[in-house]
Amino acid sequence: MGLFDRLRGGRQKDQDVWEDAARLAPRFYRDGDDGHPIGMFLLREDRRTMLPRHPQMMYQVSGEDVFDWRLLLVSTSANDLLATLDYFEALDLIEPTAPATDANFVLAPACTTADLIDLAARSRSAQ
Repeated sequence: MGLFDRLRGGRQKDQDVWEDAARLAPRFYRDGDDGHPIGMFLLREDRRTMLPRHPQMMYQVSGEDVFDWRLLLVSTSANDLLATLDYFEALDLIEPTAPATDANFVLAPACTTADLIDLAARSRSAQ
Protein backbone atom coordinates (compact mmCIF):
# COMPACT_ATOMS: atom_id res chain seq x y z
CA MET A 1 0.00 0.00 0.00
CA GLY A 2 1.43 3.35 -0.99
CA LEU A 3 1.53 6.61 0.92
CA PHE A 4 -1.47 8.03 -0.94
CA ASP A 5 -3.54 4.94 -0.12
CA ARG A 6 -2.75 5.39 3.56
CA LEU A 7 -3.55 9.10 3.45
CA ARG A 8 -6.95 8.57 1.88
CA GLY A 9 -7.71 5.75 4.29
CA GLY A 10 -7.89 2.99 1.71
CA ARG A 11 -6.65 -0.57 1.73
CA GLN A 12 -6.01 -2.46 -1.45
CA LYS A 13 -4.19 -5.78 -1.60
CA ASP A 14 -4.22 -6.16 -5.38
CA GLN A 15 -4.38 -3.44 -8.05
CA ASP A 16 -6.91 -5.40 -10.15
CA VAL A 17 -9.08 -6.51 -7.23
CA TRP A 18 -11.90 -4.09 -8.16
CA GLU A 19 -11.89 -5.03 -11.85
CA ASP A 20 -14.24 -8.01 -11.92
CA ALA A 21 -16.28 -7.07 -8.85
CA ALA A 22 -20.02 -6.61 -9.20
CA ARG A 23 -21.31 -3.06 -8.81
CA LEU A 24 -25.03 -3.47 -8.45
CA ALA A 25 -27.68 -0.80 -8.30
CA PRO A 26 -29.96 -0.95 -5.27
CA ARG A 27 -33.63 -1.87 -5.44
CA PHE A 28 -36.13 0.44 -3.81
CA TYR A 29 -39.34 -0.37 -2.00
CA ARG A 30 -41.81 1.54 0.16
CA ASP A 31 -42.36 0.68 3.80
CA GLY A 32 -45.81 -0.83 4.31
CA ASP A 33 -46.52 1.21 7.45
CA ASP A 34 -45.49 4.78 6.70
CA GLY A 35 -44.41 4.62 3.06
CA HIS A 36 -40.80 5.76 3.53
CA PRO A 37 -38.40 4.51 0.86
CA ILE A 38 -36.15 1.54 1.63
CA GLY A 39 -32.99 0.85 -0.38
CA MET A 40 -31.71 -2.71 -0.64
CA PHE A 41 -28.44 -4.12 -1.93
CA LEU A 42 -27.87 -7.79 -2.64
CA LEU A 43 -24.91 -9.88 -1.49
CA ARG A 44 -24.68 -13.43 -2.75
CA GLU A 45 -22.09 -16.15 -2.66
CA ASP A 46 -19.19 -16.58 -5.08
CA ARG A 47 -19.08 -12.94 -6.23
CA ARG A 48 -17.08 -9.99 -4.97
CA THR A 49 -19.38 -7.01 -4.63
CA MET A 50 -18.69 -3.29 -4.39
CA LEU A 51 -20.77 -1.83 -1.57
CA PRO A 52 -21.00 1.96 -1.33
CA ARG A 53 -20.08 3.51 2.01
CA HIS A 54 -22.67 6.29 1.73
CA PRO A 55 -25.59 5.13 -0.44
CA GLN A 56 -27.81 7.80 1.11
CA MET A 57 -25.65 10.39 -0.66
CA MET A 58 -25.83 8.57 -4.02
CA TYR A 59 -29.50 7.69 -4.43
CA GLN A 60 -32.93 9.27 -4.11
CA VAL A 61 -36.42 8.01 -4.90
CA SER A 62 -38.59 10.60 -6.67
CA GLY A 63 -36.52 13.37 -5.10
CA GLU A 64 -36.91 11.86 -1.63
CA ASP A 65 -33.84 11.00 0.44
CA VAL A 66 -33.43 7.35 1.40
CA PHE A 67 -32.23 6.75 4.95
CA ASP A 68 -33.38 3.15 5.48
CA TRP A 69 -30.81 0.82 3.88
CA ARG A 70 -30.64 -2.97 4.05
CA LEU A 71 -28.40 -5.74 2.77
CA LEU A 72 -30.03 -8.92 1.54
CA LEU A 73 -27.96 -12.09 1.92
CA VAL A 74 -28.95 -14.53 -0.81
CA SER A 75 -27.80 -18.06 -1.53
CA THR A 76 -28.06 -18.87 -5.22
CA SER A 77 -27.02 -22.46 -4.58
CA ALA A 78 -29.85 -22.95 -2.08
CA ASN A 79 -32.11 -20.54 -4.01
CA ASP A 80 -32.99 -18.83 -0.73
CA LEU A 81 -32.99 -15.48 1.04
CA LEU A 82 -30.80 -16.13 4.09
CA ALA A 83 -31.27 -12.86 5.96
CA THR A 84 -31.94 -9.14 5.73
CA LEU A 85 -29.47 -6.95 7.65
CA ASP A 86 -29.18 -3.29 8.48
CA TYR A 87 -26.88 -2.09 5.69
CA PHE A 88 -24.50 -0.02 7.80
CA GLU A 89 -24.10 -2.67 10.48
CA ALA A 90 -23.39 -5.23 7.75
CA LEU A 91 -20.79 -2.92 6.18
CA ASP A 92 -19.01 -2.67 9.55
CA LEU A 93 -18.99 -6.48 9.83
CA ILE A 94 -17.72 -6.97 6.25
CA GLU A 95 -15.00 -4.31 6.18
CA PRO A 96 -12.38 -6.13 8.35
CA THR A 97 -12.22 -8.98 5.80
CA ALA A 98 -12.66 -6.82 2.70
CA PRO A 99 -10.02 -7.42 0.00
CA ALA A 100 -10.05 -3.65 -0.66
CA THR A 101 -11.59 -0.42 0.54
CA ASP A 102 -11.45 3.19 -0.48
CA ALA A 103 -13.21 6.40 0.51
CA ASN A 104 -16.37 5.45 -1.42
CA PHE A 105 -16.63 1.64 -1.46
CA VAL A 106 -15.99 -1.51 0.53
CA LEU A 107 -15.28 -4.57 -1.58
CA ALA A 108 -17.13 -7.53 -0.08
CA PRO A 109 -15.19 -10.77 -0.61
CA ALA A 110 -16.61 -13.68 -2.57
CA CYS A 111 -18.46 -15.57 0.17
CA THR A 112 -19.65 -19.10 0.59
CA THR A 113 -23.16 -19.82 1.82
CA ALA A 114 -21.61 -20.63 5.20
CA ASP A 115 -19.90 -17.20 5.22
CA LEU A 116 -23.24 -15.48 4.57
CA ILE A 117 -24.92 -17.48 7.34
CA ASP A 118 -22.06 -16.53 9.68
CA LEU A 119 -22.45 -12.85 8.74
CA ALA A 120 -26.17 -13.06 9.57
CA ALA A 121 -25.39 -14.77 12.89
CA ARG A 122 -22.98 -11.96 13.87
CA SER A 123 -25.54 -9.28 13.06
CA ARG A 124 -27.83 -7.82 15.69
CA SER A 125 -30.31 -6.74 13.01
CA ALA A 126 -30.73 -10.00 11.07
CA GLN A 127 -34.31 -10.79 10.07
